[in-house]
Amino acid sequence: MAASEKRPPVFVEHEGTDKRWLALCREACTAAGMLEVGIKALSHADFNRQDLYYAGFFNVTIAMERICKLVLDSQRFYEKGEFLKGGELSKLGHSLTNLYRKVQNIEESFSEGISSRRVDIPLDELEDILNFLTDFAKKDRYYNLESLTKNGGADPIKRWRKLVTQYHPMPALTEEQKTEIRESDLFGNEEDILVDLCLQDAEGNNLECPSECLRAGYEDRNVQIEGSLILYSISRYLSNALCHFSEAWPAQVREAEERLDKQPASWMIMEKRFEIRSRSLQLPCYSDYFCFFEHDNAWLKENLFK
Repeated sequence: MAASEKRPPVFVEHEGTDKRWLALCREACTAAGMLEVGIKALSHADFNRQDLYYAGFFNVTIAMERICKLVLDSQRFYEKGEFLKGGELSKLGHSLTNLYRKVQNIEESFSEGISSRRVDIPLDELEDILNFLTDFAKKDRYYNLESLTKNGGADPIKRWRKLVTQYHPMPALTEEQKTEIRESDLFGNEEDILVDLCLQDAEGNNLECPSECLRAGYEDRNVQIEGSLILYSISRYLSNALCHFSEAWPAQVREAEERLDKQPASWMIMEKRFEIRSRSLQLPCYSDYFCFFEHDNAWLKENLFK
């Protein structure tokens, strides 16, 4: 055949993919993507983009719930070679506080109670954050619609900002920031220019001059950074707990291979090992989907808050 002639492509045949493996991959990819989108949204949420608060809360709460349930499902398969049934999954509910505790128990069981992956957040703060996320997942996500017909209720934006600043107060303004605030209202006064400024801060208060906008922006920035770091730390912990089960085999396979390991090495052992594995599902490599959560806070500050 001449070098210039085109050769037909040769395709390699593969066995059919286990649909359970595909479902786990899709779930992990979905959860990781939503979690990343949610944290990135909250890192830019301010009085001028209040929709990003809701985009962040929706994505984060849904993603964390899915990751926790993936951990519980993977542990069941790892120990018993089967997955949680529909009824068992629904009974787990939507409380991120309860789901987190279940994951924590699992994580501590394979880290013998001493884990380098533990969340670097004080327990009382962690508890408050998880309670906030649970309340949003269960009821506060409907705050805007419910506020149309009744007063009161928990505004999730107000509650989030109060919660973050309770543990991470806004630092004192720098002299440069104070000067910028003082001078901002002077713009246009000499020309008698009237500017109709009608904005609301994240708590619904009117912002009617440049200095008020600047101050609100500084406050929002503190919430953006500290709030995102908190959620990133929790997300990193949950994703690491899930990644513990990356490419894991169920107990039946591990036990059968342990028995083989006690026999003299031979080519037949390799064949038997392949046969044992070919009859079982291997969990996906979850770590492939959670690369965004492998970094420390210094990396996050450098790459996210720009």
